[in-house]
Amino acid sequence: MHTILLCGGSGQRLWPLSSSIRSKMFLPLLPAPDGGTESMIGRVCRQLGQAGLDESLLLVAHQEQVALTQRYTGSNYPVIGEPCKRGTFTAAAFGALHLLAAGKAQPEDIICIAPADMYADDDFFRQFHQFEALLADSEAELLLLGTRPSYPSEQYGYIVPAQEDSGGYAQVLSFAEKPDKVKALELMREKALWNCGVFASRLSFLLEHLERLGLPVEFAALTAQYPGLPVRSFDKEVAERSTKAVVVRHEGEWSDLGSWDTLTAKLPSQVIGVGGLWGECGDSHLINELEVPLHVIGVSGIVAIAGPEGILIADKKNANMIKDILASDRHKQKGKSQTPDDGCSGYP
Repeated sequence: MHTILLCGGSGQRLWPLSSSIRSKMFLPLLPAPDGGTESMIGRVCRQLGQAGLDESLLLVAHQEQVALTQRYTGSNYPVIGEPCKRGTFTAAAFGALHLLAAGKAQPEDIICIAPADMYADDDFFRQFHQFEALLADSEAELLLLGTRPSYPSEQYGYIVPAQEDSGGYAQVLSFAEKPDKVKALELMREKALWNCGVFASRLSFLLEHLERLGLPVEFAALTAQYPGLPVRSFDKEVAERSTKAVVVRHEGEWSDLGSWDTLTAKLPSQVIGVGGLWGECGDSHLINELEVPLHVIGVSGIVAIAGPEGILIADKKNANMIKDILASDRHKQKGKSQTPDDGCSGYP
C-alpha cells in the first residue's frame, strides 16, 4: 500500500500564526516525546514511521511549501509540489499519477490518501495495515476511516454507517458535510462518525474518476492542465459518488486541531513566548512569536496570539470568526487590486 499525505491548507482559522504559506501543520507547538515540541506534520510522519508505513510515503504540497515541508519532516520523505491549490481530489490524483509515472505503483496497487494536519493516537495509524485486507473482504471500491464524535461539531464532515459487519467494517449509507448543531446532534443519534479524511482504494479507481471528468491519466498532462482546473474535493468527487464504500471505526483519539479551542487543549503550557497570564486567567492561553512582551491580566477563556501576521485576542469559543473576517478583508483587497488569487503563484 502507498500512502499519499496531503499537505495543503489555507491557514485561516489559526491566524495569525498560520498563513497561506505557513499553514497550521507547520506550527511547532505540540509536545514531542523528547520533551520538546513538534509540528502536526512532523508528528504524523513520526507516527507513520512508527507504524512501519513510511517507506511507501509520498507528500503532496503546494509548490511554495515544498521547502517548508521538507524542513519539518527532516527531508526524510519524497515531496512533490502542486503548481496550484486545486482541492483534495486533484492533489490525490497528482500524487497517484506521480507514483504511476515513476514506476513506483501499478493500477492494481492500494493507495491511501490522508491529511497531514490531524492529531491522532498511534493506534489510528496502525489501522492502516488493515485496509488492503478489508477492501478485499468487503469487495468495496472505497474504504474510509471514521471516529466516534465526542460532541456535535459543526466543523467536521460525518459518515452515516449501516450496522457494522463482523469483519470490522460497515457499509456507508450517506455523508453530511459540516452540519449545523441541530443536524449534528441528529447525526450522533444515528451513530454517525466524524470523517477523518482518510481514504483507501485501488489506484485504478482514481484513474476511473479522472477519465469520468475528462482529465488526463498521465502525470505530465495533468500537471500542464493544473492552472485551468477547478477546485475539486475528494469527498464530493469520489466518496459521495461511490455506491460501494465501507467505513472502519477508530475508537481512539482523533482531531484536526482546526481551531484555537482544540489546539490549545493539546499545548504543553498556557504561555508560550514572551509575556504572561496574571490574576484569574482560567483556561486562557497566550502564544507570542514577537520579541515584545504580551501580557493578559484577569481574563479567562481567551486566546491571546501574536505573530508577524498580526495579533488576535478572542474568546476561545468564537475565535473561528477570524476565518470570515480574513475572507472579508481579502475580498476588499481583491476588489481594489482587480488581481485574481487562483493559488497559482508564478502562473498567469
